[in-house]
Amino acid sequence: MKRIATSAAALALALAACQQNDPNNITIDEGNSANAQIETLPPDETVTDEGNLGGDNADAPDANAAIPAKFQGRWGMVPADCTSTRGDAKGLIAVDGTTIKFYEATATLKEPRPSTAEGFSGLFSFTGEGQNWEKVQTLTLSGDTLKRAEDSGTFTYKRCA
Repeated sequence: MKRIATSAAALALALAACQQNDPNNITIDEGNSANAQIETLPPDETVTDEGNLGGDNADAPDANAAIPAKFQGRWGMVPADCTSTRGDAKGLIAVDGTTIKFYEATATLKEPRPSTAEGFSGLFSFTGEGQNWEKVQTLTLSGDTLKRAEDSGTFTYKRCA
């Protein structure tokens, strides 16, 4: 019986040693609370090297969606948000037909509200940084300036070239 236990222990050590050098072996530490706070997004919602939220088609408006095409595109709070190649464009938002993508969150249109010729409003479901919440967002457009209003204030963006 002692020989079987020794053989089993040796086999387990050998397998563990092989798995440590296997590049396909991925270990997930689910007990680390610091890692539990990190939210991973699907590849099409990540910031690329060009600072482009939503991939290569982020500028292509979706005319059939609930958010009108004139509000769609990439918008930056400062010019560097539109041109950053380091993925640090914290003031960049990408608006498509149903979502507003922020640096660390995504807002998905849940319920459109009555709109005007200059503005669009809706209830959005937000996800980001391990949390979920809902907020009304109102978008107004004047030339190449977009204003996004919510209960915490108004934010001004310029359309990215």
